Amino acid sequence: GTGKTSLPYALGKFFQNDVQICSVQPSWRDRSELIGYYNEFTKKFNETDFLKAVYEATYREDNCIIILDEMNLARVEYYFAEFLSIMEMPDPSEWKVEVTNTPSADNPRHLENGKLLIPQNLWFFGTANNDDSTFTITDKVYDRAMSLQLNNKGVAFDAEFTEPVAITYNYLAQLYNEAQTNYPVSEVNLGRFAKLDTFVIAKFHIAFGNRIMKQLKRFVPNYVACGGTELEALDFIFSSKVLKKFSALNLAFLHEELKQLATELEKLFGKNTFKLSNQVIDDFIKMS
Repeated sequence: GTGKTSLPYALGKFFQNDVQICSVQPSWRDRSELIGYYNEFTKKFNETDFLKAVYEATYREDNCIIILDEMNLARVEYYFAEFLSIMEMPDPSEWKVEVTNTPSADNPRHLENGKLLIPQNLWFFGTANNDDSTFTITDKVYDRAMSLQLNNKGVAFDAEFTEPVAITYNYLAQLYNEAQTNYPVSEVNLGRFAKLDTFVIAKFHIAFGNRIMKQLKRFVPNYVACGGTELEALDFIFSSKVLKKFSALNLAFLHEELKQLATELEKLFGKNTFKLSNQVIDDFIKMS
């Protein structure tokens, strides 16, 4: 009831391209649950709604969204592992998923040797609950995604109606590139973040990693281009990317270190700047 599914659903409406909602089932164990499989008995390929949505995106120039609803009812690393690996490849032309190993002239046009290229205009959204009926989402998944935590129930509010837009992915990518050029992360804050990295390694034995720094340099300019501030963006990255890893630590023995971390944030970035991070740290201190 917090609006997890409604957010990307509304985004699809805004882009004038309805999302495809794929409900994850607890029985999902491998990629065939997403892609489908070739039935040797019927000599037909049993495709899924997920595969249909991916394939449709290859014919479109606008932005397409697929929602994996309640994605941690099964282990994400099992059924989505191939996509997690493919989308880490630096060359998007290599983002190919094998659909069938029986290539033939009967295959759809965009299947080359049984493989389908994942298009750049396709976005994956996943919703998840943290309770006894779900699996823990590992760092492998979180590190490759941008996550939002919705800890309060959705409250109805009035908002001014916004007209939907029809824009291509290429135009959106152009806006991203312009943000990188116009609002790069300042060297000063990159230096501060490097010092923060050193502190976290020394006190908690957790490192940011190159992947997080790469995401930071791409995310912050876009956040600023949308009207936010650089420090707000850095706060979001630190709280959602780095502090999330702290849940695996024995916080009961890190009470003083957590206080020192709060002090270090204030010393590096100023008082009352990292509000999201300080709230998470305060919660950790209460738990310890």
